[in-house]
Amino acid sequence: MKIIGDLKQQGMSLVEILLVIMLIALCSMWGLHGWQGYQQALRLEQNAQRLRLYLVGLQTQANLYNRSIILWVIGGEQGCVGYSALPENCASSGVLPRFVVSEPDMEVLDFTDKVMGFYGIRNAAQAGHLTLRNSAGSIRLVLSARGRIRLCSEGKPMLGLALCV
Repeated sequence: MKIIGDLKQQGMSLVEILLVIMLIALCSMWGLHGWQGYQQALRLEQNAQRLRLYLVGLQTQANLYNRSIILWVIGGEQGCVGYSALPENCASSGVLPRFVVSEPDMEVLDFTDKVMGFYGIRNAAQAGHLTLRNSAGSIRLVLSARGRIRLCSEGKPMLGLALCV
């Protein structure tokens, strides 16, 4: 601040005002970047939970009607997961419900080299895993041989999910 003559007027110089504006802008940009990363991670986690709930429903259906349900996966951006007859693509209309990724920048990766599925009243399953990925990271859905379905985060911890071991 400058003191001008005998009047002792106080004020801020243009350089000081510009410095404050620049600091506010930097803090805002940093906060916006963090918020966008959080939103991406949240969308990824919500889609992973939707996929898990879809598979729990299929598992319940297999146990209730004592039948086998074999899963198929169409990977890539806007990928999908379903059962019964494999469609040509995820956009083709079908009678059976299926899980379709709802976010444009998210992709389904299929790393299981064998067929996944649920087998009747024994509550058994063919073990395997699927991975959902976007710019925030990737979440793996793991299906165990005893039918347990769990989620874990690959690479870095994300929104309370454990790291994949």
